[in-house]
Amino acid sequence: MYSRLDDCHRPHYITLYVDDLLIISLEQCYGVKCLGPAEYILGIQIRRLDNGSIALSQERYIMDVLARFHFDTTTCGTTVPMTPGLSLTTIPGQGTKRIRSWYLQAIGSLLYISLGTRPDIAFAVSYLARFANNPGHHHWIAVKHVLCYLRATYRDELLYARGSARITGVAGYSDTNWGACVDTLVSTMGYVFYIAGSAVSWSSKRQTRVADSTTNAEYLALLHAGKEGIYLSQLLEELHVKPVAPAHIFTDNKAATAVARDPVQVSGTWHIRLREHFVRDMVNRGDISLSHVGTNNMVANIFTKALGPKVFLTHCYALGLRTRHPRLQSDSHSRGGGCENESTLSSPGQPRPARTPMRASPTDQDLGARHLPSAPATLPTPASGLNPESGNSPV
Repeated sequence: MYSRLDDCHRPHYITLYVDDLLIISLEQCYGVKCLGPAEYILGIQIRRLDNGSIALSQERYIMDVLARFHFDTTTCGTTVPMTPGLSLTTIPGQGTKRIRSWYLQAIGSLLYISLGTRPDIAFAVSYLARFANNPGHHHWIAVKHVLCYLRATYRDELLYARGSARITGVAGYSDTNWGACVDTLVSTMGYVFYIAGSAVSWSSKRQTRVADSTTNAEYLALLHAGKEGIYLSQLLEELHVKPVAPAHIFTDNKAATAVARDPVQVSGTWHIRLREHFVRDMVNRGDISLSHVGTNNMVANIFTKALGPKVFLTHCYALGLRTRHPRLQSDSHSRGGGCENESTLSSPGQPRPARTPMRASPTDQDLGARHLPSAPATLPTPASGLNPESGNSPV
């Protein structure tokens, strides 16, 4: 990204990625042909609303991915990308070369979606990516569960509202699921930062070492989030957004906040590594500020674990996700952590499932729940899709 101010102190921006670029400036300043407002770049669709708000989505890209794995015609959907309480583990030699090949293709596509406009699947994709070296049958079922969820929500978009107040900084949330990994007991941490009422940066990641307490785990998460907060603040400065306030981070662990501000008053934290105390230096320098928030209002919780439908939908709404279509119906619980169990998997050589049209008239329950976070939601139902052990082709 390149930016400058002209003689009248008006900003000009050029965003460039290989041969795709966006120019935000006065037309007469550059010898370029105006093709109108940007509508599509790098797989992301840009929609402008009459009230000045901007919505970003990846509807076309998601449908291309679903078609590649034969999920574009299914009428079954799920209300969450991962079944709450699902626990997968690595078992050497459990998968075939075909499963591994298709698993890697699916994870790569899902990662791009999660990094673009769909923070709601960030944890599920990050979790499943851990098994990319040795995926098995149950891992593939979990991937299909995510695809079922995207089939039901492929038109969801991030909505950035136009406001009267100037942007002066970023605010974010940081959270940790202590000892979440069953194989290594390493904690999972996540953060999300907001601008214009919606998420602009988010992460779901395993920590690099085992934390011996929730305070230690949350402190490591603050380090992870603090670095991103500083980067976003510096980015705003480069975009000539001044004055820029320090990045503000909310955490639900008071002890971690106390360590960052005054470690002398907190016992049992002397073992924390020197480089991890960078978060304390960020606070002392005024680069970031910290506040406590209740666990029920911790939006970053969605990046650390699989949540139930009601809490999940509430957090999705808080992230700025909105839906523009009726959701696909889901009638029953899924089993085995995916959108189908072993008994419903295609047998080798079975052809692609028949194309089934979507219902023309959705029920009231389908009119859903993304814009009504308190609305009741049901759990997934088994669905058909691509089986890597059959003779079907992924393309």
